[in-house]
Amino acid sequence: MSVALNTDLNITPYVARCIAEEEIPILDVGSYLDGNIEAREQLAIDLRAIQESLGFYVIVNHGVSQDLIDSSFEQVANLFSLPLETKMKYRVDYHHIGFIPDKATVLRWSKIADNKKKDLNEAWAFMRERQPDDPKVVANIRHRGLNKWPQELTNFRKIILEYQETMAGLAYKMLPVYARALEMPADYFDKMFSHPEYYNRCAWYPPVESEEGQFSLAPHSDHSSITYLPLMDVPGLEVMAPSGKWIEIVPLRGGIVVNTGEFLNRWTNGRFIATPHRVVPPTKDRYALTFFYNANDETVANPISSCIEKNAKPLYEPMSFHDFFITYMDGNYIYRTEEMDN
Repeated sequence: MSVALNTDLNITPYVARCIAEEEIPILDVGSYLDGNIEAREQLAIDLRAIQESLGFYVIVNHGVSQDLIDSSFEQVANLFSLPLETKMKYRVDYHHIGFIPDKATVLRWSKIADNKKKDLNEAWAFMRERQPDDPKVVANIRHRGLNKWPQELTNFRKIILEYQETMAGLAYKMLPVYARALEMPADYFDKMFSHPEYYNRCAWYPPVESEEGQFSLAPHSDHSSITYLPLMDVPGLEVMAPSGKWIEIVPLRGGIVVNTGEFLNRWTNGRFIATPHRVVPPTKDRYALTFFYNANDETVANPISSCIEKNAKPLYEPMSFHDFFITYMDGNYIYRTEEMDN
C-alpha cells in the first residue's frame, strides 16, 4: 500500500545544516530497515534534499555485517598483493571483467574537467555472477561475460560473492526511499530492478608520487543508478560541493557512502545530481569495495513523471541502461594492450 508523502514533515535540522555548511550527512537507516513507515517518509524527505544538493551521504545501522566488510577488505588486500605477472593472467577484456593495471583508466566523464592523465591505481572488475549457460553469456552480450576469479586465493570468490549479494540486498531495500523521495509510490522501482545489474570495482590506491593534475582516480561522476562504498580507515575520497570546494570523506567505521550515478541523474531528468568526486593519493595503502547498483539492462531512462513538466522536452536522450553502460565504460577505460603499456 502506498503512502502519500507527508509534506508537513520538514528536513531534519541536522541534514539542513549539513547542506548549508557543505558537510557530508550521516543518516541512520536502522529504523526504516526495521519497517518503520514514518522513518521511511522522513528519510525520503532528507534524501531528496541531499540528492538535489550535495549528492552524497553516509549510512549507518544498515544491517551489513562489519565482519563481512572487514573480511572483504582483507581479501582485496590479498588480491592486489599477488605478483603482477599473476594478476596479468586475468587482465581486463572486452567485457570489462578482470584485472585493470595501473594507468589503464583516463576518467573523462566528469563535466568539470577535461582530464587526459592516467589514474594511479590498480583495480579488478567483477560483474554480476553468471553461469556459462546464461543467455547473455551465450550471446556474448557486452559486459555480461563470466567473472575472472583469482584461482590463487582460496576464499576470495566465496567472500566477495557474499559481499555482492549482501550489498545488492541492501540496495534493493533502499529503493522505496528513493521512490518516495521522488514523490512516487514506494514500489515504483521494483519492476525496473527485478534483475539488477551490479558491478563491483575492487581497487588498490597505493601511496605514490603524482604529477600535477594527476590523481589516484581523477574527478568523475559514476555511471550507476546508485553507488555504495563501505569506508575503510584510510582517507582519500573527496566530493565536490556545490560551491566547488572539495570535501574529504572522513573515515567512519561501519559507514557506507552512498551517491547517485549518471544513469539515475538522467532518469530523474537532472533532479538527483551525479556529484563529481575524486581519490587523491593516500598516505598509506587504501582499498575500495565500490558497489555500483544498476537497473535491469533493458530499463530506459525516460524521465520519471515527477521530474518533468507535462509536455516538456527531456534534458537527456532516452537510453537503456545497457547502452549507457557501454558508452560510459568505453569512454573511460583503456582496453587495447599497446595503450595500457604506454
